Amino acid sequence: MSMKRQKLKVDSEEVEKINSGTSTPDGQNSDKQAKIKHLRKHAFINRVSLLDDMDKDSELNRTKFVGFYNMLYVVGFYYFIINPIMSYNKTGQLIETSLYNQMRRDLFMCIVTWPLFYAWSHIALLIQYLAMMNMPKTLMFVTQHISQVCMFVYAHYLVLTRDWYLPQGAFVTFQSCVFFFKMHSYTMTNYKMRREWIDQGCPKTQDPYAYPNNINFKNFTQFIMTPVLVYEPQYPQSGKIRWKYVVVKFMNSMAMLIMGYMIVSNHIYPIIQNIKDHSLPDSIFQMTLPLIFLCLTIFNMVFENYCNFWAEITHFGDRLFYTDWWNSTDFEEFNRNWNRPVYEFLYRHVYLELIFEFGIGVKKAQLATFLFSALLHEYTLAVSLKQITPIMIMFMMIQLPVMVWTKKIKGTKFGNLFFWFGIIQGLPLILNLYLRFDELPKLLIP
Repeated sequence: MSMKRQKLKVDSEEVEKINSGTSTPDGQNSDKQAKIKHLRKHAFINRVSLLDDMDKDSELNRTKFVGFYNMLYVVGFYYFIINPIMSYNKTGQLIETSLYNQMRRDLFMCIVTWPLFYAWSHIALLIQYLAMMNMPKTLMFVTQHISQVCMFVYAHYLVLTRDWYLPQGAFVTFQSCVFFFKMHSYTMTNYKMRREWIDQGCPKTQDPYAYPNNINFKNFTQFIMTPVLVYEPQYPQSGKIRWKYVVVKFMNSMAMLIMGYMIVSNHIYPIIQNIKDHSLPDSIFQMTLPLIFLCLTIFNMVFENYCNFWAEITHFGDRLFYTDWWNSTDFEEFNRNWNRPVYEFLYRHVYLELIFEFGIGVKKAQLATFLFSALLHEYTLAVSLKQITPIMIMFMMIQLPVMVWTKKIKGTKFGNLFFWFGIIQGLPLILNLYLRFDELPKLLIP
């Protein structure tokens, strides 16, 4: 908890020092560019996932809490087995299928969007080939932004025109965001590497990872398949593929997916179906525990199992997809620690670019990065739900004064308790406000 945060603090201070100087034209800012490169230098190193029970070097296996973690798996296993039995005794079905019938609607078209987005993402590679043929910078950026906007428009079009429910809409929207991150990072990182290469006199090298040798189909595909959103020509590599590890991570992902479905179909979906019959406090209280268990299940599925599954296949050595967000004492720590791939993207391609490319101050860049993140969250929900209900962005804006206040309790036990209270009560409150959006005026004005 200390070394990572200390590094982030040092980076922030270093950014302020670098930014305090006077901006210089391109080609005359080698010292500044060297410092920027230094900030990126150690972005990826060989690290093990904190809660990886299959790696003896993980933080979990080096503590005395591994038995507690195993107990949670056993509890999950019991739920996995007992719930279908209870459901069969009650309804004659092992698993409630009405939600499944909604999810499988137009399933093929939903799944095929991934290879479509993958094929479309190669426009970013094409742009780099054209850049090596002296494509004008303005045309390069215009083409980049148009290609990314078209991907969002296509995702939006699919969600709005097809008879899809939230799961299909969320899947396609998230995929469009992931490929947007990757395309943008690939374009911008190579643009900066190209500038450095030109400033150095376009040297020739045999290094396959040095610009422009890194511009090739193999390197691009490796990046697309690697569970990371920030491009580097070369990542730290793990050893040979542990196929037992791959199988276990895949099976865990599937088990967590089924468990998440069971939690939703048995404990959340029935309340949503009859939301009009429940008062706001009643539905919030009934959803509180199922939602927190659902979120923990999804977190484990995505960041501990799914990401490690792809990391093992692609030999990606940096498995720090999250840090100890559960120890957060304010929401600033939580936003930084629970989803490291997105944080790394925002840090490099929003925060640092605003500072070094546009000359914006550190505080304004922090605010702009937070606003970008809030708008991105709101976009994914708006498209998935097929309606604009600015509840998520409202709650994220509320975080700003809350984060200022919680600086007084940062690093304390009370700060962590306050954080968990906000998470546990915030989830059902936000969901209920979305479900009751048409009733909001009545709820707010008696």
